[in-house]
Amino acid sequence: MRDLGLRQYDRTRIMRCLLSLSLLLMPVSALANESGVPVAPEKNDGPKIEVSSGVEYEEGDYGTDTKINILSVPTSLKVTTGDLQLIATLPYRRVEGPANVVPGGVLGLPILFDPNQPQGENVTREGWGDLEIGAVYSIPTNIVNMALSGSVKLPTAEDNLGTGETDYTLGAEVSKPLSGGIIPFASFTYTLPGSPDGYSLQDSYAASGGLAAMIGSQTQAYVSYRYADNASELVTSDQRLITGLNSRIGKALSLGVYGSAGLTEGAPEFATGLRIGVALN
Repeated sequence: MRDLGLRQYDRTRIMRCLLSLSLLLMPVSALANESGVPVAPEKNDGPKIEVSSGVEYEEGDYGTDTKINILSVPTSLKVTTGDLQLIATLPYRRVEGPANVVPGGVLGLPILFDPNQPQGENVTREGWGDLEIGAVYSIPTNIVNMALSGSVKLPTAEDNLGTGETDYTLGAEVSKPLSGGIIPFASFTYTLPGSPDGYSLQDSYAASGGLAAMIGSQTQAYVSYRYADNASELVTSDQRLITGLNSRIGKALSLGVYGSAGLTEGAPEFATGLRIGVALN
């Protein structure tokens, strides 16, 4: 049995994490979707439940001599009550590449390479990934939109599709609606990874910023730049340009499409995704 218990961190590490997060705590109420774009929360009288799923594909060599393809099918359950959101996400993943590839995407972490596994021939592995459970709190303010978040990644991944350890992250998001439907936004996360045997991982951060714009009453387009530090010295940072559309169809259905182009060896050459959400009440 894997140990799913909480890991104890020393006081110095926690203080460093909170100090880094505090740099982003300016007056933040937008909630971020899967692509990192803040979306203003809808006010409701009681709990609102949404189930979403989709498909994501990314491809690149990540500084190696071989092509790596990662296909993910994430399924999420989101419960919104007032200014609080509770979110649980479990992906099913298929990886084509060396046996030591550990796919990223959880808690903002880029791809990793397991030092305990030989690179060897390309193989195809698939199975359930790591379960992520998180909360987002929207801080009401008329100046800017602000939200604070926290997540924990539990080591539920099969077939070496995760590190086998529990990770934690803290985040902040800020956005400001302007005239003409233009919304500049920025987000920041700080991740404290576990200490799996054989790995040498350090605390890491990710930041993004960009512009969103309404192109209709129910559709939002966006473009952003994202930087994700890698927790491992074996892989360079993940830097990419991201663009996409988010749209609401009626009262119950939401749709998102997005794609990205990698700017560094640690990023996929390209990635694309589709998300569909259904409100249950």
